[in-house]
Amino acid sequence: MRENGRHGTGKKIVFTAGLTAIVCLAALGIAEIVLRIVPIPGISYHTYYYDGLTGQRYYPRTTMIYRSPRGDYVRRRVNAWGYLDGGHSIGKEPGVVRIGFFGDSFTEARQVPLDTTFHRLIEARLNGAGGRVECIAIAMSGYGTLQSYLEYTRWADSLSLDAVVYVFSENDPGDHIPEMTRCGTIPYPSITGGSLAVDMSFRGRMRHKTRAPHRLWQYLKSHFLVFSTLETRVRLLRARGVRMTVGEEQTAMGERAVAGAIPAVGDLPSTWPDSLLVRAEVLTGAVIEKWRDEAVAAGRRFTILYIPRSAVIEVPLAGQDSWAPWLFGFCRERGIDVVDPTEELLVRKRRGEEIFYDHLAPAGHRAVAESFLEYCGR
Repeated sequence: MRENGRHGTGKKIVFTAGLTAIVCLAALGIAEIVLRIVPIPGISYHTYYYDGLTGQRYYPRTTMIYRSPRGDYVRRRVNAWGYLDGGHSIGKEPGVVRIGFFGDSFTEARQVPLDTTFHRLIEARLNGAGGRVECIAIAMSGYGTLQSYLEYTRWADSLSLDAVVYVFSENDPGDHIPEMTRCGTIPYPSITGGSLAVDMSFRGRMRHKTRAPHRLWQYLKSHFLVFSTLETRVRLLRARGVRMTVGEEQTAMGERAVAGAIPAVGDLPSTWPDSLLVRAEVLTGAVIEKWRDEAVAAGRRFTILYIPRSAVIEVPLAGQDSWAPWLFGFCRERGIDVVDPTEELLVRKRRGEEIFYDHLAPAGHRAVAESFLEYCGR
């Protein structure tokens, strides 16, 4: 009798555990369906995937969802290489000219459909003029000049790139200063013995991200909104206590510094201490120069495409509180081509077109594409 009782108790435990698992799975399934259907601001897949070269990229073949406070909704697919671009083959077809665009969030442009991004518009126009051109965007939100350069070293030879375009945005120099990024999970440039060096010490700190448990959790977050949302809520609970909504400030790549502290990477240069300004100029310039030298030595054309700061595009260059005066002067001294779409952006703005809204709006992408095509002589 006792044995039968223990056997019966064991069956009840197994039944209860199985029923609980089924209920939990059903609840997760329902939550996943709701999150996919209801456009809740701030809810998105956590598609970030640890990368030992740049710190992170996107989990291949996943979905990126963009929802703006005013209701814009864009779904983009991550390609097989981990970037928000279309699919490309490694091998290049004979007669095709390949242009690689390297940069950050302005290049990945998650705020607009892929076909309206400036690099796709450039490709379409060049091919429409009888050319055989393939534009490849290798970019990710948060990348600085160094990470874009490191991506170049990873892809340039294998993709047989003919031309290289570094898309410079106003927060790039700040991404080289650890005190400003407050991030220990990415590489940083330094000057050692008068030469550029790369600090890859983050690899040791991030070793756990190469292990199976982390990879499994990353897979779940990248493919299921319920797990991404769960992680977001847990982080907010730890940092800020109970909150019912996820605001823009919580979904950003990083949080701004408190007033009076070290500025954030995107703050106006006038708010930076002189020591940080000089350091950012030296480091950013060293990366650009090394990148240009390596590209030219490999027979590739190297160009910088500048994305201006929206707040100052109507201010003359000499009076701008931006990185443009330094960048243009640096490149002029070293013979580096810079494409500046400011005039084209101003033309569209004065016509009443929206050129910026949380990065470049569609009209802004068209303006950037027109400027680059003019540079190409098309």
